[in-house]
Amino acid sequence: MEDSSPVMFLSALIEAKESDSTGHCTRVATLAAELAVAIGLEPGQVESIRTTAQVHDLGKIRIPDEILCKPSRLTVLEFALIQRHPDVGQRLLCAFPELEFARAGVHAHHERWDGHGYPARLAGEDIPLASRIIAIADSFDAMCTDRPYSEARAPRDAVHEIVRCAGTQFDPNLAIAFADSFCTGDRSITIQEKTASSVDSRFVGGTLTSVVATDSQGGFRERNGARRWHMLEKSAPLVSLVARSLSSSERLVLELHYLDRLPCPEIAEILETTENHITQILADVSRRITGVRRSFVDVLCESA
Repeated sequence: MEDSSPVMFLSALIEAKESDSTGHCTRVATLAAELAVAIGLEPGQVESIRTTAQVHDLGKIRIPDEILCKPSRLTVLEFALIQRHPDVGQRLLCAFPELEFARAGVHAHHERWDGHGYPARLAGEDIPLASRIIAIADSFDAMCTDRPYSEARAPRDAVHEIVRCAGTQFDPNLAIAFADSFCTGDRSITIQEKTASSVDSRFVGGTLTSVVATDSQGGFRERNGARRWHMLEKSAPLVSLVARSLSSSERLVLELHYLDRLPCPEIAEILETTENHITQILADVSRRITGVRRSFVDVLCESA
């Protein structure tokens, strides 16, 4: 296999670790690139920021699951572990010389404009531009996504929060540019819906609605419309889940040759994370298939 770029491998590792927020890094990369374009950066800079955003949470692969997915308030010691992930991410990127440009952006993506961020308490324009952009994209997506410790907000509410924190948490000029970009762009759907899967659920729905049942006389009759849409609601998300899960697992398995770049402790932890991720995917898909199958059986019995 050609040893080109490890970005897909690293982003798959992050996604495996944060299975409750599947697609987060990809969404943040998309948002960061859109903001970079909105402020007039050159194409090369835009792509560098996109790549940096794709791996910004790399250091989280070393955070224990019980802390990363904890639904209640973190203790002081637990939060101290969370605060280490930018340092860990920067250190892990040292194993990938082709991504050297991303190290500073990854290291500073939790710094704040007012100097009260971490890990180095940088302030203002001392924070790399890539980090300031990623901070906004990261916060927006986090607010718009269900997490163990919080429910998703409406995108417009998240934008208002970004603007409210302009000049304290965020670069004020970038915060305003993000809000302007949001208001002028097509944001009629949430960013999760916009980027979560390459499977078009409308196409899936259109295909499923064409299904008909054969009665005992050999004729055809369409299923009841309400029941049909009930089944679509259950089936389309399952198709999307399977597609996303296969893609994520495939990337992890096919790109494991990059492991020889990392120290032994990281290799052991990554292999365990990969195994747990694939096991969880298989269990989740199996459970959902069982649920959908039972629903289809119920509908067929009612239609008989």
